[in-house]
Amino acid sequence: MYVRPAFRRWGARCGLALLIAIAIGYVPSRVARRDPRAAKLEAQIEELTVEGREVAARNAALRREIEALRTDIPAIEDRARADLGMVYPDEIVLRLPQAPEVAEAR
Repeated sequence: MYVRPAFRRWGARCGLALLIAIAIGYVPSRVARRDPRAAKLEAQIEELTVEGREVAARNAALRREIEALRTDIPAIEDRARADLGMVYPDEIVLRLPQAPEVAEAR
């Protein structure tokens, strides 16, 4: 079977273009999957995201506590009693030793 040279050239060009397109689409994805550093970095990002959420929750709790200590008289009083040991003049303070916590056996 005789194929004209123009058809052979265009067939070769189309085949080569198809191979290049496949290589451009396939090779980078394979290289990215094989890189162990990428998986390690993704795991670190996930850990840091979780840690960031925990820190944000702690910061929010501290902000609420600060606001309560600025405005809420009972909160100020409770903090003064617990941290500073402050009592009213006519109060009697009894200090009881703390019992050791008993661990549940499971």
